[in-house]
Amino acid sequence: MNEKGAVLPSVMVFLLLMSIMILGTNRVFENQMNQLRMTKHYYEVESMLILAKMELSSQYEIDKEIRKGIVTFPNGIVTIQRKEGNVFILNGTLKDVFSKQLEVELTPQTTEEQKVKEEKESKQDSPLEK
Repeated sequence: MNEKGAVLPSVMVFLLLMSIMILGTNRVFENQMNQLRMTKHYYEVESMLILAKMELSSQYEIDKEIRKGIVTFPNGIVTIQRKEGNVFILNGTLKDVFSKQLEVELTPQTTEEQKVKEEKESKQDSPLEK
């Protein structure tokens, strides 16, 4: 390597390899960030759907004739559409970025189940006797 001009090609090859390595690392980082963002969106929509399902369930106990509705959240909305009988389709949309659909079948609570539930609640509310 004592010859004149032999250092420049070596430096150029070294810089080329370093550039490829840095660009590859940058691409892996971008992919991981996109995956993290999609996972976050998925769990946010999933949480919205679960909360909307709970709200639908409580409203269904009051009014069995529900046809459609909208549940609004700070970061998106869930639209509710009755498919047939007691089957509903919940479509959660996260600020037009991500959406997921869920099909829910609600069963009306029988009067016996309601009585048992009320009895349990009244037992929990009453003070313990010694």
